[in-house]
Amino acid sequence: MGLLLKNKLVYAIIPARSGSKGLPDKNIKDIEAKPLISYSISFAKALNIDRVFCSTDSDEYAKIAINYGAEVPFLRSEKASSDTAMEHDILEDLYDKFKKEGIEQPDYIVWLRPTFVFRSIDDIKNCINKLEQNSDFTSARTVCESENRLYSLDKQGRLDTTFEDDGKSMIRRQDVPTSYKVYSTDIIRSKPENISNTFLGNNVYGVKINKICGLDIDDIFDFKLVELIIKHERKLVEQYLF
Repeated sequence: MGLLLKNKLVYAIIPARSGSKGLPDKNIKDIEAKPLISYSISFAKALNIDRVFCSTDSDEYAKIAINYGAEVPFLRSEKASSDTAMEHDILEDLYDKFKKEGIEQPDYIVWLRPTFVFRSIDDIKNCINKLEQNSDFTSARTVCESENRLYSLDKQGRLDTTFEDDGKSMIRRQDVPTSYKVYSTDIIRSKPENISNTFLGNNVYGVKINKICGLDIDDIFDFKLVELIIKHERKLVEQYLF
């Protein structure tokens, strides 16, 4: 059962800019004979929400996205497609084009970054339900547990801790507060008037997800890792594949 809400409009947005530096054209690179972007589109369609859009600057990407069931009624602006563009730039572009194209503004946006292949519908439902139940939360975000014993390196190559190690040379992971990483999926209360870099607001709800759903494809190593898991250990990720 999907997320379709009574009296609430929910769109999925899949931001897929061309011109990746780390892994050229990674968003349309095939994994198991399917372009990477198609996994997020298939997941969005399985959510049973109102509309699924792909935000891209590329005609080629747009054709692929449409072929897998997303809408691409317009291409992203040059400003929102630059190497330095951030989510709020893309949102500003979307809101502006929604208005020009006569597309109704949604109540919620499910922001699905295409470099994440593994996702759970229940996780997104938890995010939406929390926002519906508690208006104090400004947005929701999926998070997964991450390494919490991190270090920095100065210009001289000297290590420094970013956590409290009590002066010890080694400390157990269990003795350091749990840390989480984000960026898989965001649920945004869609407000055209809030398109600054604080668009998520200051009261973000976090839904903990399976660590495997936190695998982000940034380079060829990440890509091959995800590809190998799907090909050789599919049972581990079957429930997270769409």
